[in-house]
Amino acid sequence: MSLPGFALGSRRGAGPREARKLQPARSRVEPLPPILALEGEPDPSLRRVIEELAERLGASICSFEGLRTLADDPDLGAVVAVVLTRPRCPMDLQKTVRDARSLLGDLPLAVLAPRPLSNSFAGVMPLDPAFVAPPLTVERLLFALEPDRAARD
Repeated sequence: MSLPGFALGSRRGAGPREARKLQPARSRVEPLPPILALEGEPDPSLRRVIEELAERLGASICSFEGLRTLADDPDLGAVVAVVLTRPRCPMDLQKTVRDARSLLGDLPLAVLAPRPLSNSFAGVMPLDPAFVAPPLTVERLLFALEPDRAARD
């Protein structure tokens, strides 16, 4: 018997029925559980809030390094929400949300935002439901991710 014949599961004199018996069973690919995608590694107090959020969403937490990495991930379909935790200046927040929405589509998004740095126009927090300013709570994150659901709860 040749090596290619062996790899295909055929034997000399074996009919199609015997050859089928020798082929390995196809493994079923199980769908991934819901995933809460988390940018970076937040401090422990923030991590506890995010773990509670994941529990409320029925999702597991998966960290990622950058939006492009997440957008290119083949398991993006299992992601139910995205939380961006890296520190950003108030001027970069709107660009971050625009970039995230263009890369990730309609995925629910929450961006941890600092308090406004000043009363000037440049330091005023932009009004977008994706922005969550301190103090960070699960309810605030839920509102940012799912405003309709948070209103019903």
